[in-house]
Amino acid sequence: MSGQLIPVLLLAVLFALILCAMVWGWRRRGRSQQHLPAPEDAPLEQLGEAVAHGPVDAVYVDTVLAEQPLERVVAHGLGQRAKASVTLGDQGSWRLEREGIGSITIPGSAVTELTSGPGMAGKFIGGDGLLIIRWRLGDQLLDTGLRLARRADHDLLLSRKENA
Repeated sequence: MSGQLIPVLLLAVLFALILCAMVWGWRRRGRSQQHLPAPEDAPLEQLGEAVAHGPVDAVYVDTVLAEQPLERVVAHGLGQRAKASVTLGDQGSWRLEREGIGSITIPGSAVTELTSGPGMAGKFIGGDGLLIIRWRLGDQLLDTGLRLARRADHDLLLSRKENA
């Protein structure tokens, strides 16, 4: 029995060290991104917008630096995956109500592009399964990925941007 105890303890210590390194890296990344302002959290009505479409169910995959699909933005909880309810305002603003981590409102004036993509950090599905909102937060360009529950909603939201 004592011959097995030492290897098991060494594995437990190694596991704990790996977890500590992961937490340290996550916090370090968050500190390096603290220059980003906190995103808005205002209902569309407060911005003077009516609802154009939604709310629809989705998974908020995460937010990454634009054109860098593996560089997660962890400041202000933007890198945390969550179930979400997505609403598009009539002036192009997006309301993302995320379960457990707070809501985000992306003003229509901050949105620079709306596309589909195969994935980003945290979710790769191939094809064009993710709806990607490219937007500006402060002076940083970001991509936010959403996996909508229904393909019809995905296509409708993409077509609304093309017509705007």
